[in-house]
Amino acid sequence: MNPNQKRLHQLFFPIFFEILCMMLAGMLDTLMLSSESDQAVGAVGTANTYIGIFVIMFSVISAGMVAVMTQYIGAGRPGVAHQALRLGLIFNLAAGVVISAALFFFAEPILVTVGIAPLLRHDAVTYLQVVGLFCVCNALTPIVSSYLRAFGHTSPTLTATMVANGVNLALNAVFLFVCRWGVWGVALATGIS
Repeated sequence: MNPNQKRLHQLFFPIFFEILCMMLAGMLDTLMLSSESDQAVGAVGTANTYIGIFVIMFSVISAGMVAVMTQYIGAGRPGVAHQALRLGLIFNLAAGVVISAALFFFAEPILVTVGIAPLLRHDAVTYLQVVGLFCVCNALTPIVSSYLRAFGHTSPTLTATMVANGVNLALNAVFLFVCRWGVWGVALATGIS
């Protein structure tokens, strides 16, 4: 076997645990807010649903980019593969900036349009605005991760995701239980991590 080739399990497990850790980030916010109030849990759960939609959109763009990249890598044309990376980065960056701005400035109209309960609206708007500001990071993460995976480097992305979850947990604890910032603090912790 070529030393540059990896076996399936060498790729599967890091990618599986990376995706699992990414999914746990939103659940961690909801779990930690359960000590705050049921209203906060409902608001964050609702807002996370809409953030998740955009994360899936960014991941789909990334999947298309990695399909093109791996074709050119396999054909021995890594230069064209790097062009696909640049195009994916530019597209997701532009989409991320637009979506971040839209979520920050139009969080309340978006949530009113989808029919969020008035009792949950304030906390959901706060969470959507703060986490939405960092949506540009959510746009770039799958591109960089896919790029590294295309070249067989799965460990750095898993490590980064695990560190981000650890930072999220620590900041959630500080912002929620020490600073008493509630939903705003949890949203800030999620954005930073």
